[in-house]
Amino acid sequence: MTASSTTSSLARTFLKVVRANNNAASVAESARRFVIGGTVVGRVLEQSANALSRFPDVFTVDDDTVTLRVEVGNSVQDRSDAVARVLDSLRNEGSIPMLEGWRNEQFAIRSSFNAPTELSVERAAAGLFGCPAYGVFVVGYVPDSTTGIPSHVWVGKRSPTKPTWGGLLDCLAAGGMAAGQMPLEAARKEAAEEAGISPTLAMSIRPSGGVCYTGFDETRWALKRDVLFTFDLRCPVDFVPQCIDGEVASFECVPINELVRLIQQHADKIQFKPNVAVVFIDFLMRHGFISPDEDDYLDLLAELRRAECR
Repeated sequence: MTASSTTSSLARTFLKVVRANNNAASVAESARRFVIGGTVVGRVLEQSANALSRFPDVFTVDDDTVTLRVEVGNSVQDRSDAVARVLDSLRNEGSIPMLEGWRNEQFAIRSSFNAPTELSVERAAAGLFGCPAYGVFVVGYVPDSTTGIPSHVWVGKRSPTKPTWGGLLDCLAAGGMAAGQMPLEAARKEAAEEAGISPTLAMSIRPSGGVCYTGFDETRWALKRDVLFTFDLRCPVDFVPQCIDGEVASFECVPINELVRLIQQHADKIQFKPNVAVVFIDFLMRHGFISPDEDDYLDLLAELRRAECR
């Protein structure tokens, strides 16, 4: 496949995939606001709000808001300790499916990327509060030797033991960002940890933009208000990624037309971790594999960044 040889329905099919991932915007608008110290930092779904309302010493829940009570303390540590006790109790009950994927990793709750951290919670529980989350995604590609246009991409297969989206297809490297971590640093770190990218090759990782969306998590208990920083890595022909940390079970270098076919299949039966399909569609669009002459091209372009990027 060349950069101009697309089928007439490609943008329409890809638009279906992107919209399926960005499927909770209207629900988020009507969800309860999560408020800390007067600042709205998230959106809480009905069943999550009901669960949190059982802890009135920590949360005040009314028809419109879930508020972290000032009595728990003003410091991030005091707030985090109080909420951790709630989450430990809910986890021990086994009543919230998403808490089964407990990771023992801390997630910073903040209203935007550059805003201060208001609260730190277990990563598996972060979605309960519907706050913005940030990640980095690295697409590794092999260029055509003549044109320099991507001819192949590296596709990973997630470990079947992953707590989320186990066994589905992934990109070369990806991960969430810790508080205070910057995107390029995080991308290089994930590339080394997940795919064995050497420091020398990692220096070739280039920022390519980003995508954002509002969706549901697998359990439908949480909103995913994600902003993903995207990166491209031009890989040498003889490069082979290594499965280092167990996040990915295997890697395969697939031709662009095979990537397109897999995403088309994904539109009807899930093949990829959903946001990975979106990142690959953005990659194909940026590299000219989707014709701007297609009727749905501009709709697709807009949908890739439909949510707030902040």
